Amino acid sequence: MIARLNFQSARSLHVAEFSVGVNTAMHDAQLLTPARVGADRAATLLRGDSTHWFVPEALSTRQQVFANRIEALRIALNRDLFLGLVDSESHYAVYRPGAGYARRLDCLRNNDSRVISAVFYLTEAWQDAEGGALRLYLADQSYHDVFPRAGTLLLFLSAQFEHEVLPATRDRMSIACWMRQRV
Repeated sequence: MIARLNFQSARSLHVAEFSVGVNTAMHDAQLLTPARVGADRAATLLRGDSTHWFVPEALSTRQQVFANRIEALRIALNRDLFLGLVDSESHYAVYRPGAGYARRLDCLRNNDSRVISAVFYLTEAWQDAEGGALRLYLADQSYHDVFPRAGTLLLFLSAQFEHEVLPATRDRMSIACWMRQRV
């Protein structure tokens, strides 16, 4: 299952405001930290992004709007597809020029609670020539590239689709989210 949706609503999700919040305030306040693989390991050869995890008890107004939309989507997926999703986790991700993330699945070692992976793109006026696509590998080993156009929400099954982030020529900003089941 792969779904690509325009998730932006003119009244509630202002991509430009998210982008400013990620790229300036968070970076200036040093809230973005080099991403890790697993619980404690920094692995700059595998991934080159910086992240800031959403803290459910301390969400900003923008984060709360996003969390509410993801929660509504989680409920709809459970209602229509019986997925047994119980919650979600999210973080901002910023890839500086030249940074990427190696091919992988979104399942954590010894924990298969992630069912749905979601990526909400924040970078305005993205051009395909700038790179930065998320490459989804299909069962026949062909692939589908999704370019990070602001307002797009990409959904895919966490344990089924290997994927990678290709390097870009400018900053690439997104919110990554995983909808989880109980294990």
